[in-house]
Amino acid sequence: MLDHYGDELTLRLSRITETRLLDDDAALTRFMRDLVDRIGMTVLAGPLVATETGPPEKAGKSAVVILAESHAAIHTYPHLREIFVDIFSCKPFREADVLDEFHRLVGDYEITERTLTRRGEEWPRDLTAARELWSTQRIPG
Repeated sequence: MLDHYGDELTLRLSRITETRLLDDDAALTRFMRDLVDRIGMTVLAGPLVATETGPPEKAGKSAVVILAESHAAIHTYPHLREIFVDIFSCKPFREADVLDEFHRLVGDYEITERTLTRRGEEWPRDLTAARELWSTQRIPG
């Protein structure tokens, strides 16, 4: 049993060799489905892909999937040859599987930022204890 609620993996992938699919809604939808399937997660909603227009350094796509285990999101910047990644899950997953899926999408890349954070170390797994903690920390409205 985990001694924390879940893990959150954030990545910045740079110097991407193949950017063609980073601006393709259908390809990103397939990618997000394949990614969450590979890491053993359950889709509740999505994938949803949105376009950010503007100057090339800010233009790209965002894709998100709401999971029974939490969420997975990416933000692509084809002109900068970069992707930002955020995967949060209360179910363990293998970082190597995440990285392999990105290799399938974009070929080679460099990991220029990487953080794996243990979330909810203080959060009780017992629902009764969690409800009590939540009610004591809740700010009255």
